[in-house]
Amino acid sequence: MRKRLAVIAVVLVALLAGLAGGTAAPAQAKGKACWERVIDDWLNGKPLNKYSPKCLQAALKNVPEDLRDYSDITDVISAALQNKLRGGGGGTNGGTTSGSGSSSGSGNENGDNTPRKLQNVPDRSYYRRAIDNLGTTSADSLPIPLLVLAGLGTALLLTAAGLAARKRLKARDRPPAT
Repeated sequence: MRKRLAVIAVVLVALLAGLAGGTAAPAQAKGKACWERVIDDWLNGKPLNKYSPKCLQAALKNVPEDLRDYSDITDVISAALQNKLRGGGGGTNGGTTSGSGSSSGSGNENGDNTPRKLQNVPDRSYYRRAIDNLGTTSADSLPIPLLVLAGLGTALLLTAAGLAARKRLKARDRPPAT
């Protein structure tokens, strides 16, 4: 009789543990919140068109400060949100933070061939296109404005030295003519 009660107690404890583990598993299976998945997808360059407007709005509210300040995540999420509210299906994708875009006329920053107007991505300015054509987008190259400023500074120093030398030559005493 005692063995039977002990077996029943063990079975009941195991059953309760299984029920407790079973109710905790769905909470762990859910994983991240929707807005966190939006940010993760943007970081990995995946399209954001699969998320609901509510989820995209939550992502806009919860974007970390460093991403908000140093990247275009809010612009990309806003474009995806506008596309969803307008009823558009695809076309807005996550983009990257690298800043190295395609320099060909047919593509865009994200490397696909979808026209820029369909992606809700604004056209690049003349300045941005000129800088991209110069090929100084990598960290290994010297920035063109720095080279221009160094050249101007050198020209000004040489001009000042020439003027000072001329002034000194005019001011020195000349020997009397014989």
